[in-house]
Amino acid sequence: MGDLLKTRADTNAINITLNSFGTPLNEPAMRSSDRKRLYPAVGHLYPMGTSMLSDVSSEEELGRVLQIFPQYSAIWSIHANSPDKSIDDAFYERDVQALELAFESQMHFASFYAYVKLKEQEIRNLVWITECILQAQKDEISKYVPVFSFHAPWRAQKSR
Repeated sequence: MGDLLKTRADTNAINITLNSFGTPLNEPAMRSSDRKRLYPAVGHLYPMGTSMLSDVSSEEELGRVLQIFPQYSAIWSIHANSPDKSIDDAFYERDVQALELAFESQMHFASFYAYVKLKEQEIRNLVWITECILQAQKDEISKYVPVFSFHAPWRAQKSR
């Protein structure tokens, strides 16, 4: 459960940094005061990583900071090298994989948390599919994140 929450906090910290580019939060004075207060005080990145994130002013610098942390360097490389997959998609896939694994342990609250978060992902998938149908973008329908599917990318790689 702790790992799930730390990962979620790190995702929020990275998204805060990414979404602040091109806004007043990216100005040097605002980075050290206002943006720094938005970062969570928990996570794998806390405290060293979040202090490094507060000094970042561009996507290139963010990539250099995330290369230090192996669990996020792979996600950043997906974002940097794949034009059709956003960093949010990579985060969602990683979250679904971790949440599915939460059901393999016993005697903890992570299974309840995972159940709710996976239901949220199923709803997000349904909204994506219906929006694709409504906008006549049927070739984009397959870009959802599967939940408990044998065709999930992380399961397809293991079976080979």
